[in-house]
Amino acid sequence: MEMNIVIAGEAGQGAFSVELELTETLSRLNTHFFATKHYMSRVRGGHNYHMIRIADHPVHALRGGKWDMIVALDGETERLHKPNLREGGIYLSQEMAKEIGDAAKEAFGNIAASNAILVGIVLAVIGVSPEKVAEAAEPGKEEYLKKGVEFAAQWKLTGAFPVSATAGEHRKFDGNQALALGAILGGCQFMAGYPMTPATSIMDYFSKAAAGLPIHFEQAEDEIAAINMVLGASYAGVRSMAATSGGGFALMQEAVSLAGMTETPVVIAVSQRPGPATGLPTRTEQADLHFVLNAGHGEFSRIIFAPGATGEMIALTRKSFELADRYQIPVFILTDQYFADSVQICEEEIPLDVGSREYREFDRTYKRYQLTDDGISPLTFPGLSEALVKLDSDEHDEEGKITEDQGLRIRMADKRRNKITLLRKEAVSPTFYGDLDASSFLFCWGSTKHIVKEAAERLSSEGIPAAVLHFGQVYPLTPEMVAPYRLEEKRLIGVENNAGGQFARLLKSELGLAVDHSVLKYDGDCFTVEELYQALKGLLS
Repeated sequence: MEMNIVIAGEAGQGAFSVELELTETLSRLNTHFFATKHYMSRVRGGHNYHMIRIADHPVHALRGGKWDMIVALDGETERLHKPNLREGGIYLSQEMAKEIGDAAKEAFGNIAASNAILVGIVLAVIGVSPEKVAEAAEPGKEEYLKKGVEFAAQWKLTGAFPVSATAGEHRKFDGNQALALGAILGGCQFMAGYPMTPATSIMDYFSKAAAGLPIHFEQAEDEIAAINMVLGASYAGVRSMAATSGGGFALMQEAVSLAGMTETPVVIAVSQRPGPATGLPTRTEQADLHFVLNAGHGEFSRIIFAPGATGEMIALTRKSFELADRYQIPVFILTDQYFADSVQICEEEIPLDVGSREYREFDRTYKRYQLTDDGISPLTFPGLSEALVKLDSDEHDEEGKITEDQGLRIRMADKRRNKITLLRKEAVSPTFYGDLDASSFLFCWGSTKHIVKEAAERLSSEGIPAAVLHFGQVYPLTPEMVAPYRLEEKRLIGVENNAGGQFARLLKSELGLAVDHSVLKYDGDCFTVEELYQALKGLLS
């Protein structure tokens, strides 16, 4: 069983607060859920809606289709969402919401209590007993939730969509929390950024972590300052990261190139949203893959990860810091608004040991850019030993001094570019779901992972077999990553949240794989399982 609910209203009316409190309470009740949001670029007004899927089994994507319950906090909700209410579904009208608000003022002298009352109503609808509701309430809010249970009983909503609590031990994350935790576990001790949706909450999490951990967060005056602070901190000796979105990342290009030339380890999280320019600043898209792939002038090696699940985000972000240090390169983590703002529980075990940087000491003969057999120069940091650590944004010799020697230029350029050979040996294989003998393979990357997986499972249950390959690493790509799947014999379908099929083009250029069809979405919203299922069924039937 499951229940799908949308809570909709103007910014400032409290829908976000309802989502926060409901998901926290569901987590305490060991109930599976997935929540995400559609919000406009304004502080007040407009029309925002929060979508929550509650189930007796693990869920990691929006179901789509008809809503089981709609909570209307404004008049726009009826026009936009009520037509998608299932037969027999629950519609809490704007008038009912006002009645709740009036009751909150009368009973508690606080209209903000109406948010918790709404949470109590939803919990009663899914069949949580009054005793369990009281146990799960935040301290001081027991009476608010109890009032919600009373409203549900009054309106004959109790147990309308029963959902059993079946989750085991778990942690609750949104996508940006998972990224921030992965960075901290990766040993990141310095983070800088300038607030830009949808990356801003990464900075918020770091600023809170900095209060109790050996971590420093700096809100810079702009993105140019932020990335240069990160490069400076890495040069000085600590693992460092920047976080931004497309427009902010555009400002970082010269510094990205500086990282390539100086071989400074750095991790950069790019949270995608629709462009060009400001585009739809609070919506989602997967359209910056080629931008990040080609970021920075000149030629140098890099890695790009695009995690699609909470555990994968934590693991690959952590791995980013290890690889950035090992190969002295920039490593990029691509996420997007949909993943950043989605909240869910993670039942898998998360290793909590923290990575650290190796601090090597050298004597006065140290050469920062020494030409070695494997192309990796010895890395140390100022002040650790007698070694003088020189770097320069110009082409340089082995000691780090400026040079215009053309022969040396070729050797240094080859040194930076040829790291890609080593990076290919480190490539993270895609995640496979389904039957190896399926005639159709669905390709996806980043945040579409669980949407595609669930749609494929639904197709397979109806006798339309479709296997899934999800790429958590999108560059570099190697033949070994796809060798086990006999793809030359398969029908290949790409699923992407962009207009140009960017990953399909990368598969073609890097591996010679031609996608037969692409299912693309670029209206600013993520796919739902239902709409993707319908699109794929039309292709595969």
